[in-house]
Amino acid sequence: MTVEAGAPGRVTFGISPECLCHDVRDNVRRVRALEEAGFEYIWEGDHTLPWQHSSGHSAGIFSTLEAFLSSTERAIVGGMVIPAIGIRHHPIDVAIETATQALLHPGRVALCVGTGEAMNEKTTTGFWPPLKERVERTVEGIELIRKAWTSEDYFEHKGKHFQSFFQLYTKPEQPIPLLCAAQGPIMARNAGRYADGYVAVGVPPSHHRDVLIPAFEAGARETGGDPASLMKCAWVSTFYHPEEERALEGARAYGGLLIPEAYHYIQDPRVIEARARLVRDEAMREAFCIATGGEQIAESFRGFIDAGCNHIIWADGSPDPELVARVWSEEVLPALAGIGAKTC
Repeated sequence: MTVEAGAPGRVTFGISPECLCHDVRDNVRRVRALEEAGFEYIWEGDHTLPWQHSSGHSAGIFSTLEAFLSSTERAIVGGMVIPAIGIRHHPIDVAIETATQALLHPGRVALCVGTGEAMNEKTTTGFWPPLKERVERTVEGIELIRKAWTSEDYFEHKGKHFQSFFQLYTKPEQPIPLLCAAQGPIMARNAGRYADGYVAVGVPPSHHRDVLIPAFEAGARETGGDPASLMKCAWVSTFYHPEEERALEGARAYGGLLIPEAYHYIQDPRVIEARARLVRDEAMREAFCIATGGEQIAESFRGFIDAGCNHIIWADGSPDPELVARVWSEEVLPALAGIGAKTC
């Protein structure tokens, strides 16, 4: 299946090896195999603390992304989602780090920004503004990042949340795709106005089709953009193992993804994990892709493609990640080619 985002009717696939639940050293060793298996994008989340305690890990986002880039040859690599809201990451610092990666690996770097999560921002800084302010900071941060990447001379930015005087002396040679996380219509519309795409985490295909994509495309049209050329991304938490109970057990540790308070209020991964154990298996089966074979994964991903998404991300929480490359190349891609011939 030949896939390419940015063109009408084309679909791309990415994977996030998830350094929250797998050792970053193991992930760096296996990203080459993921690339060779057919994943065209490799994403990694920016977390200081993991979603669960028992098998949690920590890794710095920019070092991890550089290691992924150095270990692969073709895949586009990006942070998903980096909160460039001036709490842990100032937008100028994000612009510099990402531009440096793009200089070292031309045409292979992407970036997704968002409003952040309490477990990462508040725990490290003690500062956690309300959602309205974080939305404002995200939009202004996108503006500041783009200024840094494109301004031909020094610029002075005097915004509501950021005041910067800056020039990026060595700029990226090729445009860097800049995406924005969006779970609801307000942020999806902002993503359409200011970004090159959106990503939504843990929402069903119907939410993309009925809520996010219409708002995103409306925002794009407001600023003269072509919605068909922009990325509409579904982040699909996927737990694969040939033994059903192993796959399900992998998902149980991440039931916290289904608890809204974990995004905004709960900061302790031990508490999130304890709450996660209260989530019913049926709820996880409905929200996650829990699979024992490639056809199940393909069917799940196909639902998002039919809803209008053109980039699908396998967020990998599989209990044995060494199995992922094989099942993707030998089972999932062939099944997608058969099911989704009209998109290929």
